[in-house]
Amino acid sequence: MRTLTRHEKKLILLLGAAVVAGVHLLGIKLVLSLDQSNRRALSEKSLELEEAQGWMEQKVEWEEKAAWLEKNLKTVPKDNPAPALQKKSQSAATSAGLKIEEQNLQAPRPGVACTVVSNRMRLTGSLGQFIQWAGQLYQPEGGVALTSLNLKLSPEPPKMVGEAEVGQFFRTNKE
Repeated sequence: MRTLTRHEKKLILLLGAAVVAGVHLLGIKLVLSLDQSNRRALSEKSLELEEAQGWMEQKVEWEEKAAWLEKNLKTVPKDNPAPALQKKSQSAATSAGLKIEEQNLQAPRPGVACTVVSNRMRLTGSLGQFIQWAGQLYQPEGGVALTSLNLKLSPEPPKMVGEAEVGQFFRTNKE
């Protein structure tokens, strides 16, 4: 085996230094990527903490609302509550002077906290009659509210054509 020349020794030394520098650069890159992922995770946790603190500040208000709902919303009755809602919305519309063009009962929409029974209606009348009707329908203690209203001018103003949905909310049975 022959001995290396001075030039070859320098090249091997430079090659070794380049390998050591490359390994160090890869190590630095790894450390920086870990640092970046840690910063990202910390930022996400910080945002989650801020959101949780916001909810905690509103806890009393939400507990009051939940207690009101627990106290006032009835559970879904055994018999179908839709015909009673339909009768209630019809009588309120006729007493307000609105003309009922068409109506149909919607299928109950069950949710996590409540079930909604609704009646869709197409009505004609004046804006004042619609306002009077909405006022008669709104019964928070009974869980009845106007959930959707779309008003348009009819071909013979000042009458209006309205498409409305009246909903009644019931508390879901806890099992």
